[in-house]
Amino acid sequence: MNTNLKHVKQVILIACTLSITAACSDSQDSTSGAGFSGAQSGSGSTNTTFDKQQMVNDLVDHVYLPAIEDVLVNAQNQLVAVESYCEALQANQAEDATLKTTAQEAWKNTMYSWQQVEMMQVGPVGTDESYLRNQIYSWPVDSQCAVDLDVSYFENGNVSGSPYDIKNRTANRKGLDALEHLLFTESLAHSCKTDSLGPKGWNDRPELERKVARCKFATEVASDLVATAGELSSAWSSENGSNTIIDFETSLKTANDSNSNSSFENIDAAINHLTDGLFYLDTITKDAKLGSPIGLITNSCGTSTCLNDIESNISKHSLANVQSNLEAMLLIFQGSDPATQLAFDDYLTAVDAESLANEMRADITAAIAAIESFETEGSFADAVQNNPARVQELYAQTKKVTDNLKSAFIVFLSLQLPSSSAGDAD
Repeated sequence: MNTNLKHVKQVILIACTLSITAACSDSQDSTSGAGFSGAQSGSGSTNTTFDKQQMVNDLVDHVYLPAIEDVLVNAQNQLVAVESYCEALQANQAEDATLKTTAQEAWKNTMYSWQQVEMMQVGPVGTDESYLRNQIYSWPVDSQCAVDLDVSYFENGNVSGSPYDIKNRTANRKGLDALEHLLFTESLAHSCKTDSLGPKGWNDRPELERKVARCKFATEVASDLVATAGELSSAWSSENGSNTIIDFETSLKTANDSNSNSSFENIDAAINHLTDGLFYLDTITKDAKLGSPIGLITNSCGTSTCLNDIESNISKHSLANVQSNLEAMLLIFQGSDPATQLAFDDYLTAVDAESLANEMRADITAAIAAIESFETEGSFADAVQNNPARVQELYAQTKKVTDNLKSAFIVFLSLQLPSSSAGDAD
């Protein structure tokens, strides 16, 4: 039997079973996942003894926390590299190409690690309207003109008469987006549409002055990134020592304890929250990063090819971002060490959906392999302009993963779709 057809039939069967159960019950209340984990939530249809709390603990310890820590470590290394580049520029009155390349590579490492966390927009990353996330990376809300203005404001030390403080500036003037512009944009002209909108007299200044001004602001942005990454790490980890606000790690690890102060009602609610983050792969990776630039999704150019909508286009890091997203998806799906850690593929196997687990794992791996071969054929922007069918193939491969994520995966584990995907039939 065709594997996809088999999944559809299984999904329909489970959906019908759930409907019949609800109709026969005296209570209309239900707990997500209860029907598939007897050992954790009462007697279920599969009577599995799968340890859901252990799965969450393994994912926290071996996937989520290491990813958060990698961002902090890479941000710290990035600051050192940017400082070295800028100090040499000012001291020698000339640009050191090697130090500039080192600073750019440090940015790429930080961005790659951050793109893992982009797939983990849960807890501190997603609260307060994604405040911490946006302070680190605000794409697609970014503005090179705003960054150029802040270069000038920082140099002068004030904004409209008030002392300059990067913490008070909007997200599109700092973070990884701003650093990409500051480190990779070759033109020293400001990016504003007219001189009247840009920093006063900027384009008339000597080249070295503009390089130094941008570099000094790059150091400020890199320093702010370290501070914000530290805030994120503290909000996640129990090592922050807070006695008043429970950290997210503890909240997840005590979700199954009714006597804890966890923010989750039970372990199923915690699992549902973690899976909500996976839908980034659908709405952002698949649609915004791959579909939008080639016009499969409505973009800022209408529905035609649109280079303006390419992520990390200045640094040519677009495909690496997508690859990092997919690698994070694979880590969450199977764990960093599948032989010793529980993850979602094990959960699916425990509810008699091993074929789905195998298919999703294979599809994620195939999408990663497609990017690795893609990168030998030129930049993403080149493909968008000259070979959009190649981008569409990668889109279709990623869609195989997200189609199962939005259907069979959710149904087998009795999860709820996030509100952003609830009405999405794509």
